[in-house]
Amino acid sequence: MLKSIPAKILLAILLPLMCFADIKTDSLLNRLKKITPRKGSDTARVNLINQIADAYRYTNADSSVAFAKKAIQLAGKSKYFKGEANGLYMLGSTYYVMGNYFASLEAASQLATISDRAGYKLGIANAYHLRGLVFLSQDEFDDAIVDFEKSLKEALQLNNKRKLTMLYFNIGICYDEMKKPEKAFEYLNKGMQVSKEIGDEHMVSMTNNRLGEVFFKIGQYKEAILFHQKVLKAEYQDNWENAFAYSGLAQAQYALKQYEQAIINAQKSVVLARKTSSLWDEVRALKILAKAHAAKGNYKAAYDSNVLMNKLDDSLNNESRQQKINYLQLKQQRSDNLRLVKDNEVHEQKSKFNRLLIGGIGLLAACISIFAVVITRSNMNKTSLNKKLERRNKAIALQKDEIYHQNERLDQLNQTKNQLFSVISHDLRGPFASMIQTIEFIRSGDVEDDEKELILERFYQQVGHIAGMVNNLLLWANSQLTGIKSEATKIDVKTLVQETIAVSEFLATDKNINLIHDNDAVTPAFADPDHVRIIVQNIIGNAIKFTPKGGTITIDYPSNEKYCVIRIKDTGVGITPEKMHKLFKIVGKGISGYGTNNEVGAGIGLLLIKQFVDVNKGEIKIHSEPGAGTEVLVCLPKFEVNKQPESNNFAHSA
Repeated sequence: MLKSIPAKILLAILLPLMCFADIKTDSLLNRLKKITPRKGSDTARVNLINQIADAYRYTNADSSVAFAKKAIQLAGKSKYFKGEANGLYMLGSTYYVMGNYFASLEAASQLATISDRAGYKLGIANAYHLRGLVFLSQDEFDDAIVDFEKSLKEALQLNNKRKLTMLYFNIGICYDEMKKPEKAFEYLNKGMQVSKEIGDEHMVSMTNNRLGEVFFKIGQYKEAILFHQKVLKAEYQDNWENAFAYSGLAQAQYALKQYEQAIINAQKSVVLARKTSSLWDEVRALKILAKAHAAKGNYKAAYDSNVLMNKLDDSLNNESRQQKINYLQLKQQRSDNLRLVKDNEVHEQKSKFNRLLIGGIGLLAACISIFAVVITRSNMNKTSLNKKLERRNKAIALQKDEIYHQNERLDQLNQTKNQLFSVISHDLRGPFASMIQTIEFIRSGDVEDDEKELILERFYQQVGHIAGMVNNLLLWANSQLTGIKSEATKIDVKTLVQETIAVSEFLATDKNINLIHDNDAVTPAFADPDHVRIIVQNIIGNAIKFTPKGGTITIDYPSNEKYCVIRIKDTGVGITPEKMHKLFKIVGKGISGYGTNNEVGAGIGLLLIKQFVDVNKGEIKIHSEPGAGTEVLVCLPKFEVNKQPESNNFAHSA
């Protein structure tokens, strides 16, 4: 319920169409007694009753409602549409103050209808203004701005500067609450300019306070202090505005660690808030006071302030919940009302038709025939139009369905794109780092010619391996557009693993890690060779990354009746139980970490491994303990002589 806007501001911005707040209610009532009712037009009496409704609005809402209704009734009989419109504005404003939002919007709707019919622009502006305030009070900022802008358009045409000040202020509040400070400053400054032009000191004070609040929210605390001080130093003084200004100063000073001054100003705000019975301002000031006392180490005073703040805050929350309930009831009633309006329209059409039919009975036979023809054609046209409408509705439904599916496909493509970039970052960083190290080693000039030739030969081989890896990655990325496809075939696992080791050998050498590859005979596997390369490359890369210098990585092939098993075991730092639970479930920083030589990764390698193993109908198992190394078992289906090649599709989203 717009907790950052005190109720007093919402009430203050509802300045009446006719400002007679300074006239005593008793004086107005005495004047009313002296006016003799007239037959026909009685505009003076209507205007005076509206003034009384306005005077009662904040002190006795029930009386305000009664007088507003009386003015509306009398204006209706006198056909004085401006008086009726003003009465509806008073009625809607009072209902708004009472929190009866449905009744407020009902009055605004009637006001808009009457004003639109009579071309009464001020009434139209008031109607949209009232609607905007209801939406503003319920945090419906977008809806509020729409109605405020409509009201602003009418007010600009009328050059009604008093209403312009309120509308600029209201729109500024909306943008502030929507965290759009630039737009908030734009409208608040416009409102400030108009307020100064017409000498409205009250609106000047309100706007200065709000500007201070906006500056505070964007962290410009000294600017916030300057604007709140303008309120306190102005000739026009208002306890409500001063209460807000003192608490504004206190919160800015607290942010600047000026705790003593913050305490002084917060206490002043509490005193003024109690004088004006403003719970919102008192809660705000007590909250700042408690924080400032705590910062000074005076925990007893901080506790006392906090206890009182919580007590008052409960009252505010109860009121807020009740207003929320009222607003929900309002929305339900509006929905029911729209349905009733439609039903009434249908009923009115039927009634009109029946009246025409009854009138036609008394006419001559020729007239009856003409009416029959007209009615028949009308029904035919309605049927034809209904059929066209039905066809169009079906077409629209199909288009909406198609757009929905297109959006889903677009989301999948975006996810695929993001995953592709992550894969490239993850799988190519290591090999390219190895290439750079080789180039830097050659450039250093510390290499003999014989050694340089050998290094260049190995460098050439490594570039070839990396080129093959890039090609594999691009093939994989292309497959993401339609899902992962496995082109399973017979694989010489040991040879494929050896080729993959060659890509990472320099990284292992750089960390003085011993790579041991078992040369025993291995049963051929039945899987996609490109997928297996990426699986092995990722596991070996992770093993090198998390194995300290001087460690060992062993790759062998334990026997298994069902699978061709690749076992990669390292003497690295191991995996914590916390991360073991996250394996294959999440990606990114939540699973990634720095290697033993501060190497970094994208945190997606294990997820890719899991996807490729699954699509090739295999299994992956990981055993690890912190400080005891890690063992990874990649289980791939064995190649069977009679087994036919097949393509496995695995549609997924990253």
